[in-house]
Amino acid sequence: MARPYRSPDMIHDFLHISITCRDLERTIRFYEALGLKTIKRFGEVQEQGIADAFRLPTARLAVAYLAASTEEGRMFIDLVQWLDPAAAGEAYPALNNVGLNRFALRVSDMDATIAAAKDRGVTFLTDEPQSVGDEGMRFIVATDPDGVFVQLIEGF
Repeated sequence: MARPYRSPDMIHDFLHISITCRDLERTIRFYEALGLKTIKRFGEVQEQGIADAFRLPTARLAVAYLAASTEEGRMFIDLVQWLDPAAAGEAYPALNNVGLNRFALRVSDMDATIAAAKDRGVTFLTDEPQSVGDEGMRFIVATDPDGVFVQLIEGF
């Protein structure tokens, strides 16, 4: 049996992904409809350190963290509504664009998750989950209010 891999150097784990949105409240409602929980909210934040690190003239933003669990050390989504400078551009219109094209959330009961999400107003790109491979993996895709592809996967 192979031993679990752990980076011998500096990387410990994935921490978070950050998603820029145009309307923080609307986007929080979308991810909560998928079953994530808001675990931390910040009021309006203005941090010159953020501006300097990302080569922006200023950084005034509103932020919320969402996660699938409240356990310490879990990966979370860092939702950011940029107030100054304002959000620019659009999310990738197609999956084959260069760059981060989607992220996936693992689910244990695809049908129940889809039903609950639909009851809360989430729409998916297809009516039914798609099956891939011989091992029973199924997935379905939605887009958040700003067009970010969100994939729900069962059996991975």
